[in-house]
Amino acid sequence: MEDNKISMKTNKNLTQTSPEQEVDDFIDRLNEERRPDQSNDQDIAEFQALIREIKNQRPIDGPSEKFTLELSQKLQRRSSTQKSFLPWSALVASFLIVIFLLSPWSHTNNDIVLAMEQTVQQLQNYHGTLEKVSINEAGERQIFQQTDVWFKGNNYATRTEDSIISVNNGERRWRVNPKNKELFLLPLYLDPHNFDLQKEATIAQQYPHKIVGQDSIAGRTTIRIEIDPPGGLPYYLWIDTETHLPVQLQTAMQKAIQTTYTFKNLETNTQIPDNVFTYNLPEGYRIVDQTTDKSMSGLTEAIAVSGLTPLQLSEKPQQIFASTQRIVFDFEDTIVIETKALKPFAPSSLAALGQAAGGPLEVLPDTLRWQQNGLELKVQGQRAEELAKQIANTIKMPDSQVLPNQPTVKVEVDMEIVKRNQQQVDAGSSPWQLDPVQVAFTFAITQISPGGITGNPSINFNSLDITSNNGTEAVIQFSEGPIKTVYVKRLVRHAQSGIWAAIGYDPK
Repeated sequence: MEDNKISMKTNKNLTQTSPEQEVDDFIDRLNEERRPDQSNDQDIAEFQALIREIKNQRPIDGPSEKFTLELSQKLQRRSSTQKSFLPWSALVASFLIVIFLLSPWSHTNNDIVLAMEQTVQQLQNYHGTLEKVSINEAGERQIFQQTDVWFKGNNYATRTEDSIISVNNGERRWRVNPKNKELFLLPLYLDPHNFDLQKEATIAQQYPHKIVGQDSIAGRTTIRIEIDPPGGLPYYLWIDTETHLPVQLQTAMQKAIQTTYTFKNLETNTQIPDNVFTYNLPEGYRIVDQTTDKSMSGLTEAIAVSGLTPLQLSEKPQQIFASTQRIVFDFEDTIVIETKALKPFAPSSLAALGQAAGGPLEVLPDTLRWQQNGLELKVQGQRAEELAKQIANTIKMPDSQVLPNQPTVKVEVDMEIVKRNQQQVDAGSSPWQLDPVQVAFTFAITQISPGGITGNPSINFNSLDITSNNGTEAVIQFSEGPIKTVYVKRLVRHAQSGIWAAIGYDPK
């Protein structure tokens, strides 16, 4: 027996509807780490439950006397009933399964993933403290925050270190900011959870995965799983060997940033006060209502309410929201917003640029925006690129773009100064250096007036236009002044938090 595969094959010449074949199919799906179908026959279903119980046994030196006795009694009871569909020889063979499955050498890497999924499915609630840490390509580590998390049924609530509370109780979603004394009413769709136990357990079971190590996380012994999503980059999940719960998630390195979410503590099936999820407007707080979109019964109603003829996706949304000249398709982890295009498309200066449907594509973290067929489309969430391709058949992300030629005049850059500037921006100073247009504008002005600026600048800021931006390098064109083009680049950090620096220009 290899890789913990159950072996209890019966006569394959039996019909597809025979009990033996039904058990064989159940075992095959377990061995392939796929979710098996449960039989409608009570006796077969009980036997399937027994097989699943054996399959999920943790590695130990051998079966305990108690477990062996209980199993033997169960098998004897089944064999003595008139409805028993398996001969005694098959039941003895099933008993032998225990001996093999409980031996230390017979367990596969996938057992703990299956056990995790089943454990998470049984969660009634949990409460924990989630820490978010980001690391860049240079290995610099930054703790963003620690957040208290409460989960119960369809209810989810968080509280950050600065006491900002966010709650979704399935009927309402709101955020309370004590600093400004404001309560924001938010739409129910696109409520992102940084480390959703249910979602991560399901994904781990569905995607190819393997054990790559064993680590101690927050005082727990854990198994590290590498998950390889189709078409994506591998990432890691740590599973507590005692509770079978996922306790840490590390994303792939995206745009030079890798994020790790860790439950520093986690209590499950505990007592959570109901008032955690109860809507209440604190005294003296102002309500900011951001819920203009209303839930629709279907696409027909959404079209009638919005007045739009939307571009549809091949995938069916979980829910549809609409308001005047606006439709929102909710796919749980990603939303697609379609509105009437009322003005020419203008990408954000902070965004990288791609192409969609023959026009410019604005690319921000987990967000894509473009115009097509008289509509402005915004796709936001974890599957932004995947869903955008269902609407615009031609999507070119910034990484695939070839930037124009090198600058005519190159600028000598002092990297020590750039690093100091990056540290200043990280500390909250000079945020304009995160905007490539602002950096290009400032560079052009200092070239024209090296002694300093007096009065109004000699160049109108509105004369600048981004012609290309792949997230690392950008080219800004000037329609007035002695400079035609300024080339800027992120030299220290290739991420949204990285500053830009001028590396050259083209004179007119």
